[in-house]
Amino acid sequence: MDQISEKRLQHLLENRGHNSHSHLYLLGDKESFWDSECEALLVYRSIGKRKIVLGDPVGSHEACLRVIEQFIAYCKENKAKPVFYQAKSAFLPIYKQFGLQCSKIGEEAQIHVSAFHLNGKQWLKLRNRINKFERSGYSVQVMYPPYTDSFLHRLQSISNEWLGDRKEKSFSVGSFAPDYVSRFPVAVLVGPDGSYEAFATIAGDHPPSTFTHQEDFVARQITVDLMRYTKACPPGAMDVLFASLFKWAQEHHYSLCSLGMSPLANACDLLIMKLLYKYGNRLYNFKGLYEYKNKFAPHWEEVYFVYPPSSVTLTVAALAKIIHTPLYKQHSASQASSKRFINKNSFSRKRKASTDQKS
Repeated sequence: MDQISEKRLQHLLENRGHNSHSHLYLLGDKESFWDSECEALLVYRSIGKRKIVLGDPVGSHEACLRVIEQFIAYCKENKAKPVFYQAKSAFLPIYKQFGLQCSKIGEEAQIHVSAFHLNGKQWLKLRNRINKFERSGYSVQVMYPPYTDSFLHRLQSISNEWLGDRKEKSFSVGSFAPDYVSRFPVAVLVGPDGSYEAFATIAGDHPPSTFTHQEDFVARQITVDLMRYTKACPPGAMDVLFASLFKWAQEHHYSLCSLGMSPLANACDLLIMKLLYKYGNRLYNFKGLYEYKNKFAPHWEEVYFVYPPSSVTLTVAALAKIIHTPLYKQHSASQASSKRFINKNSFSRKRKASTDQKS
């Protein structure tokens, strides 16, 4: 994303708020598509004849409807198939209006942090665990950029140990890179000897201002992005880190904390589920991921896969490929193909053609 587009994105997010995927726009592995009025944005990856969008657009509801319509028209003009991955229910009617099929593929765990508490019998085990960690000398701190080289090096070491022989994924999940991590606050678990043993990057909005006028209020959310820990961490370390993070978000007046999607959670479309299970089960413990997030009593929001009715098998395979392709390879492919996907502005609106941009 070039500097002009990034400044425009920052302005949009300040006014409209982040969603669960907007931090991933900064990974550098996606192309951007703005509506003709530059009031809404979606991001996507091109693979073969498919353009796969991540999540829903950012912008007002009206502007989002416009950018979806214009993006689908852009795909049609370029003989490409539009695909939307991890879409929410708000825009399903317009996808269906354009003949696209919508299948539930999982649910996103959301913590309403203003109501989060650890009172009562339900949370006794977690309270005891937190107390045990504190007695043992552990603490949780939230750090803010800019970071020192030594701090980033320690996070990199934790990340490498956590990954082991696995490779980083991309597109719909974050991956460790010092420049990327340096954009966000980081919650760290500090051991008794003062060393960092686990961390979680906190993507999303800046803390809401206490001086915001009610009529101008936009609900602010954060998303837990990277979550990594060392082998030396005691059992339950990440439970303590998350509980502390929710309390921090509450103290800073956030509305929502997203823990991301749990694939296949309560999904019932048998065809698409079998395909996703086939391509993803070797890398995901679907049931275990859902059960872990569910222990924090989240609100579960349905997540959908939106695609043309034909060639669903190839579409799912294409999605799996871009998620599991190393980031540097995606950069190379994007640079090689960027000239082929310049938005030539087929939409005649109030502004000149140059204002309809795809960066």
